[in-house]
Amino acid sequence: MTSVLATGLTENWNGILVILSLLAALVSAYLGFDLAGRKAGNRNSAKRLNRAAASLVLGLGAWLVHVMSLVSYHRRFTLEYNRIWSLAAIAVVCLSAYIMLALFQRQKPVSSRLSGVVFGLGLSVMTLLGTYALRPSLFVRVDPEIGGFAVAIVLVACYFSLYVFGNFGGPSGFGLSKPVAALILGSGLFGMQYAALGALSIDTVRSTAVPLSYKELPSSYFVAGMSALVAAILAIAWIFMVFERRALRQIVYKDPLTGLRNRYALPEEADRRLSEERLGSMVLINLDRFKVINDTLGRDFGDRLLMHAAQRIRTRTFEGEALFRMDGDEFLLLGKENDASALLHRVNRMLGEISHPYMIEGNELYITASAGISLFPEHGRDRAALLKAADAAMYQAKSSGKDKTVFFNAGIGGQLSRKMELEKDLRLALEHRQFFIVYQPKWDAAAGREAGFEALLRWRHPTKGIVSPGEFIPIAEETGLIVQMTRWMLVEVCKQNKRWHDEGRFRVCISVNMSYRVFESMTLFDMVDSALRFSGLSGPMLELEITESIAMKNMDITLSQLQQVRKLGVHVSMDDFGTGHSSLGRLDEIPVDTLKIDQSFVKSSNLASKQALISGIIGIARLLDLEVVAEGVETREQAEFLLSKGCRLMQGYYYGRPMPPEEAEAGAWRVNASGE
Repeated sequence: MTSVLATGLTENWNGILVILSLLAALVSAYLGFDLAGRKAGNRNSAKRLNRAAASLVLGLGAWLVHVMSLVSYHRRFTLEYNRIWSLAAIAVVCLSAYIMLALFQRQKPVSSRLSGVVFGLGLSVMTLLGTYALRPSLFVRVDPEIGGFAVAIVLVACYFSLYVFGNFGGPSGFGLSKPVAALILGSGLFGMQYAALGALSIDTVRSTAVPLSYKELPSSYFVAGMSALVAAILAIAWIFMVFERRALRQIVYKDPLTGLRNRYALPEEADRRLSEERLGSMVLINLDRFKVINDTLGRDFGDRLLMHAAQRIRTRTFEGEALFRMDGDEFLLLGKENDASALLHRVNRMLGEISHPYMIEGNELYITASAGISLFPEHGRDRAALLKAADAAMYQAKSSGKDKTVFFNAGIGGQLSRKMELEKDLRLALEHRQFFIVYQPKWDAAAGREAGFEALLRWRHPTKGIVSPGEFIPIAEETGLIVQMTRWMLVEVCKQNKRWHDEGRFRVCISVNMSYRVFESMTLFDMVDSALRFSGLSGPMLELEITESIAMKNMDITLSQLQQVRKLGVHVSMDDFGTGHSSLGRLDEIPVDTLKIDQSFVKSSNLASKQALISGIIGIARLLDLEVVAEGVETREQAEFLLSKGCRLMQGYYYGRPMPPEEAEAGAWRVNASGE
């Protein structure tokens, strides 16, 4: 049951074994971390296999270092090992390594204390069992002071090695993480074994204890030597962490695409400039229509365009200014200048530089930019206020036509505040039943009767009163709340129309406006089908109104969803025809039943050019066998002209304003509409 380790090694062989034991400690630590850090996808079996292999390597490596240290350290005794105790020691250290890795991989990298303690104690137990395996031929005594110090060494090494491996070994880390972690753990394992040997005394006759040492050095020498080793381990870990954190700081605070600092670096830089009174203005620049280029030509082209645009902006910055890439196609310039006229001149030249054509892989691209400027201290005395003001001014520049520079002012601030308040309240409006629906009639001028209704959403705010759809609909689309609102509206409209049908009041189709957000959500068929089923209304009594821009935004997605709802019998009309994207070339592919002539044409129907356009739209609809509805009819002259051109369906204030269901049921508007 015992194996004998040969004695009589020369001094040279002892030195070689010391070096080999150090190498064994370092190599086993590195291989263990390498196996534990390999990707295994989502397969738990592969993860467990990697963990088991890493544990076996770490455990066997630790046992090899233990044995080699004993062989290299003694000169006078034959060491006999009990195999059972030896196997127990190996099993304990391998199991502790497995538990360490299992705990470590389930917790945050910085929380490596528990897993480090588990492996450190496992190594200590392995050393005790390995020493006990020398019995019964040898009786071993342990100096508790040096033994405890040896345990402290390995615990420190385990903690810092796991700390380095966990915090700096991820995707944003460096290749040095693994070898440095292995260096710390391997050095700790090596130091722990040789420190433990300094704590051992062997007595073959159980009377005289003989220290297991070359020169029988006092324990203070071991403490001093091992203290130096621990200090070296801590120094290595500290140097590495400082180096890595500085490198990671560069990664976290630098945009990899443009080489500019990113928004995470802004707070420190802006606050420092404010404290030093070197921040006079913030200029926020946003590229116009960048998403269109990104979507049509691909992200690679978009990235190259961003790089070129960033370089052009950089050439227009002065020394001492700071340029950041914020999110996507947005850049922020921090400067000391706060003279409005000088800034306006500079920023306009910058926008002019951006608007010059770009040649990217043989493609000539054009793009413009909008800019918003805030000044210190007029528009804010801290970073957040100045950035908010610049952002509001930039959005004002975009909403007023793009390709321009706008300074922040109180009016813009009021608009932004109102928009934020409305956005916040809009999220609760549906829950609190603040929305209501009005119905504007469509009139058949030839037959003299109603031909349908258009349902329109309204918002009665508890403190602000009736909020214009022009205000809250864009906010709802921007936030995505329009999808939930449309679902509710479809159900209410279908219920109302079904009730009118059942009561014999109206037997007409009611139309509901659709947002591009509904098509993006891919829920159109589900919400229409649910509304029809819930209300019991038949499909032909519901019409969905889309705009040209919706139809052309993503043709394939739009067509597939419209074809689905058409199978339910639901009608589709194209609103504002002729004002959006040019859909004329593909009009025959879009499954619509009705074209709506935009009110801008009707309003100017006294002009020959508009009359020609109206006649053209009516002619196209007739050739494609589509209905035509004219919007915005306000006068008898407009109605008579449209009727003379063959448009019999009309909608506008001349025939009836949007009204609540009760007023529509009362029927007073019918008298005005019929001209009686």
